Amino acid sequence: MRPLVLILVCIGLLSLPLGATASTSAEKQAAIDAGLAYLASTQQANGSWAYGGYEPAATAAALQAFVDQKYKPLGWGAADYSGVVANASKYLLQDAVLLPFAAGGNWWGFGAGGTGIQMAAANNENTYTTGLTIPALSRLVNNPYGGSPIYNPTAVIGGTGNAVVDGKTYTQVIQGMVDAFTYYQSGPATGNRYGGWRYFAGNNDSDMSTTQWPVISYIFAKQVPGVSIPDGTVKGALQTYLTTVQYASGGVDYSPGAGIVNATHAGGFLLANNFAGGGGLGGDGKAQALAWLNGDWLTGPSGIWWGNEGHPYAMWANYKALETLYGTTGAGPISNLHPQTTSLDPGATWNWWEDYCQSLVLSQNGNGSWTGYSYWYGPMATAWDINILNATQTGGDNHVVPEPATMILLGSGLLVLWGARKKFRK
Repeated sequence: MRPLVLILVCIGLLSLPLGATASTSAEKQAAIDAGLAYLASTQQANGSWAYGGYEPAATAAALQAFVDQKYKPLGWGAADYSGVVANASKYLLQDAVLLPFAAGGNWWGFGAGGTGIQMAAANNENTYTTGLTIPALSRLVNNPYGGSPIYNPTAVIGGTGNAVVDGKTYTQVIQGMVDAFTYYQSGPATGNRYGGWRYFAGNNDSDMSTTQWPVISYIFAKQVPGVSIPDGTVKGALQTYLTTVQYASGGVDYSPGAGIVNATHAGGFLLANNFAGGGGLGGDGKAQALAWLNGDWLTGPSGIWWGNEGHPYAMWANYKALETLYGTTGAGPISNLHPQTTSLDPGATWNWWEDYCQSLVLSQNGNGSWTGYSYWYGPMATAWDINILNATQTGGDNHVVPEPATMILLGSGLLVLWGARKKFRK
């Protein structure tokens, strides 16, 4: 920001009450800082986070939380998490495995065969783990907020002991993972599963929960210089699958006829619909899906799969979609919100993102973690919640978001101008 612009912004803010200028931003930032400290304190010696056999998935989620905060104006503050990031990155790269492409074995391409890269995962749930890893690695080598990334995308990887990645650049590794996803998109022979993704290559099935992970991976990978993502046939097939899982109510099912219509699948649908350029009711069911999600917004978690606020998986699915489509400012598409009980930053609007942030600030545990829900707990829930509070940019289209760190920085400037001192409440 140019000095004259900064001065004008500060002068404009002088008319606002000092107490309101930074309170909500301070609470968000304090929650982020405490969450990162918790994650750093629970990282294992090998660079991973314990997660019942799904350590790569939890590690990828945690890595993204550290990296995104590093790129914000206040960075990591007084902490130095560079070792945490390096160890987590090395652990993930050590888990990468080759995925051979059979010549002519995929319905849309790779006729000459070849190889891709994916993440090894418990119970063959490679899609979930790879779908968390691509965004983390992509953000590690691409800073969408301006400035240099932590690592150069053309840097040659070495020292992991894994021949799959050593000697390759980050761009090449990410491209290999993108190609793997494209290779095992379900083809026409899978009937009403055509166009989506399931747990592993050759699964020949699709579900909406899994399908969101290749989509968000494509969105993040596209932001990395030198990485290309599929278009045309892949997006057209995805549109077809989205049409099979959306009902007249606007709700989105796990798979056709499964009867698991929930907020998680609505978020995944909206993200996929945006990426594919349509799909769903009447060819483009975005409006209907938003209307359904608005009606379901206040539903708390129940069972395993149902609910929104308080359900980390649902919240992260909806955050990815709504931030990508609308950013975090303005009224947004959701009006059926919880009552506002905390103050907002000057000029902010009570919207879906502020609703999420309020719940996260108020529900954080004393040790900096979030309890989470069902399968999504501890390090996984904490990492996603940090990224929500941090207004993490997912869409790569430079939304102007009310970053908590930015607001605190401006507030600090005002304090200097006034000669006042104020300690942020923890």
